[in-house]
Amino acid sequence: MAVNEATAERRQQILAAAMTCFMRKGYHRATMDDIVSESGLSKGTLYWYFDSKKALFLALVQSTLEQIGLGWQALIEDSEKSASEKLRNITTLFRVELGEMALFFGIMMEAWALTRHDPEVEVLVKNIYTPYLENMTQLIKQGVASGEFEAESAEKTATVILILYDGLTLAKGLKVIDTDWEQLLDTAELLLFRGLGIEGYREK
Repeated sequence: MAVNEATAERRQQILAAAMTCFMRKGYHRATMDDIVSESGLSKGTLYWYFDSKKALFLALVQSTLEQIGLGWQALIEDSEKSASEKLRNITTLFRVELGEMALFFGIMMEAWALTRHDPEVEVLVKNIYTPYLENMTQLIKQGVASGEFEAESAEKTATVILILYDGLTLAKGLKVIDTDWEQLLDTAELLLFRGLGIEGYREK
């Protein structure tokens, strides 16, 4: 195995162990020793890759959200689908992500809330969020051009859509709302598709 491949594999091993520990104990209670134990690596190896729990956490957040972003991008760039079909696929993907990652998103929000004035976090959030906004803006423009969507500003519409789903993610992750989430997501989709003027939004 090449050195770069081994390095990437070891880094992923550490990130996987960190994900397990953060989801088991939360960001604040999890320690670097916990992650060392979970990974099966030495403490020296762990600190060779990440010099602090914060650095490891930020790398995990970036890796996780970038992977999710690649899924969104693949759906948006599918040339065989209409804009409406792509949007439906994205909302379906979001349902899956929200169910699988809700606990981690809650931990992520908790940690970011305490470091919201940290320049590293601000830069990370901006760098991660920008591709999501660009991809959604591209999708809205496609829908407007094809006559499927009604929107005066593609970028502002895309921003509102992302804020809507960010809010749902936050509420789910922090468990601030006790509700039937499938029905809540149905309602969000209803608002979204009706707001864009999409006909037959209930059709699958």
